[in-house]
Amino acid sequence: MYDLIDRPVAELPVFERYLLDATRTWVHALTLAGVPAAATAGGFAEHGGATACAAFDQVMRAMDEGSAETLVFQRPCHSDVEETEAVVLGIWRLVRADRIAAAQAAAATLVDGTAARAVIAGMTRVVAADHMAG
Repeated sequence: MYDLIDRPVAELPVFERYLLDATRTWVHALTLAGVPAAATAGGFAEHGGATACAAFDQVMRAMDEGSAETLVFQRPCHSDVEETEAVVLGIWRLVRADRIAAAQAAAATLVDGTAARAVIAGMTRVVAADHMAG
């Protein structure tokens, strides 16, 4: 995950770039008192559809509610990957590689144990839906 810090978003692999954009869009919508799931729904058409969108919303809500500290995500237009974003993308990588125990441990550095389990469960569903779509 350290290889992602300060990396240009444009250089990320397609799925990671998509996840980062969805994460930033979700957070931005929540900040503006919008409906975060609605803000990201359209983009999931190619990455697992409604199933993946609902699971992604679960991931984001678990991170929002389970974090002891403020997790900082940049606005969607920001060109580089920030530290917290790199950690989250690293967790996605672990889930995609089926390294669930390592993903769970990494998630627990950002959120409490209950939220970490919800984050990993949601990520697992997003990845499975994406594989079925692709």
